[in-house]
Amino acid sequence: MSTRGKHSLARFLALATATVLTMTSAACGEGHQDAGTTSIDTDKVSTSSAAAKSHVMIFTPSDGISISSHTPLNKWAKFVPTITKSLTGAGFQSKNIKVRTDGNLSKQSDDVQDYVVNQLSSASDDTNHHTILIVAPATSANKGNEQYGDYVTNPTDAPKYDTQKPSDAARRTTDGALDKPSASSSDKPTQTQNENDQDNTDNNDEVTAGKRLSKTLKLAKKAGARTVVLANPLAGFTPDIFVSMSTPRQIGMLQAQQLVSKLALEKTTKMHPKSIEVMIPVAADADSNLNATQAFSEEAFAGIWEVLQPYFKDGRAISPSKKLSAATTQADWESVSFKASRTAEVKTELNNRLTASSKDGKPLHVDGIVSMNDFVSSAAVDELTSLKYTGTAADINPEIEVSGIVGTLTGKHNLNKIAPPKPKDSKEGDASDEGQAQTDSNGDMAWPIITGYGAYTDMMPDVVNGKQWMTGMENIQKLTRDIAGATATMEAGKKLTELPYVKTATVGNATINIIHEKPLAVSASNLKHLLIEPGYISLADAGL
Repeated sequence: MSTRGKHSLARFLALATATVLTMTSAACGEGHQDAGTTSIDTDKVSTSSAAAKSHVMIFTPSDGISISSHTPLNKWAKFVPTITKSLTGAGFQSKNIKVRTDGNLSKQSDDVQDYVVNQLSSASDDTNHHTILIVAPATSANKGNEQYGDYVTNPTDAPKYDTQKPSDAARRTTDGALDKPSASSSDKPTQTQNENDQDNTDNNDEVTAGKRLSKTLKLAKKAGARTVVLANPLAGFTPDIFVSMSTPRQIGMLQAQQLVSKLALEKTTKMHPKSIEVMIPVAADADSNLNATQAFSEEAFAGIWEVLQPYFKDGRAISPSKKLSAATTQADWESVSFKASRTAEVKTELNNRLTASSKDGKPLHVDGIVSMNDFVSSAAVDELTSLKYTGTAADINPEIEVSGIVGTLTGKHNLNKIAPPKPKDSKEGDASDEGQAQTDSNGDMAWPIITGYGAYTDMMPDVVNGKQWMTGMENIQKLTRDIAGATATMEAGKKLTELPYVKTATVGNATINIIHEKPLAVSASNLKHLLIEPGYISLADAGL
């Protein structure tokens, strides 16, 4: 990608994310009805009517063949059926919703171009104005970060963009990050126009494919079609709606915040600090995008450290491996990063951290482990078991009674909540024992709180039994309802700014409409509601 293209994309991402991080989740408001009346919501009827005669074309990357349950639920294969259901719920006809998947950006740009040329160039103006193109660019930016899923809004071109304040972002200007449609003698896309837009370079080159896709979508917009771009923006193109997915920083912050809550770090004292390990996996396969995975890891750690740094700084948190300290900064992400292409590498890393500095050869006590994703957490659970740690996360902070989870999931009774236990170490002020082995009442190593992300199906039993405290995933249902509601609103000719879940940002001369929902923290207490009831997993998948 050209330097200007990268800087433009970075500015767009910075503004998009800074804007969405300030908004609160809210459901789409429906028409008000007075108590005791049965008045018809005419706005909803008109929106549904407009949607009913519209055509939707969805382009997403293909997931590839996966025969294992050891993969994230954050996959396009899960997203597409959900968005189709949401669209039909908003009034779109299922027969008018088409889906196309592609393995790379070059093929995707060809397919989008073919659709625009073949469908929109010969269609009537009315048909064009009732056509929606929903595109998730099939870039390789996520290569090396697949363990988190498909939906991450990558920071490769914009490191630390999540840290901007909305007021700062609003004051920034750009020199063409998002282009306005230029004047044209015709609003109809033609084969000649598209061919002239192509650069004289290899069509398999991702940069060229990206430029072609952007220019094709511009032609579609000029012809009257609505455009929605998912996850990662296209340089030089302003869609009608940009849907920002979870960022690495948000994924890191989510897990760190869960750890702070479950370990009750606010109530912890430096006399009885909590032992925490942060594991940042970095893929190092030959076919991985090393720059992308390093940028992801750097941003993820920045999110983690923004939450945990105060506790390490004042001594309420320590690192058994000594990889983190009060002097650690966000720039020190490599101190906790490691090669994690295979399960064995994760197990070796955790083993070294918990045993290398032990004075007596026994594993060190650890209260919490930020694993970043469920691939790492799975290996961590196996290694902790091998090292003879016993119990569950509820033994550290029994906010839920693990024995009551089955009843809750089957709807029989509520979870029992009790206060966190007092510190187990009775040697107040003995700093020499910090980070050394502590045992439970049975003389065995107490099981730590483990966090992850991706909602791997095969890890659900471990979430239920307390071996893994929580996992995270994209709020797929809410996002798809937002997208469906917003597209139906556009089709009805209404303003998107009237929707509570659509925010706007001004970039140069263009106004961006942004949809964003924060990632979900999934634990045993809400697993039924978030995963089983929507049909993402079954009771059997959860080990029930």
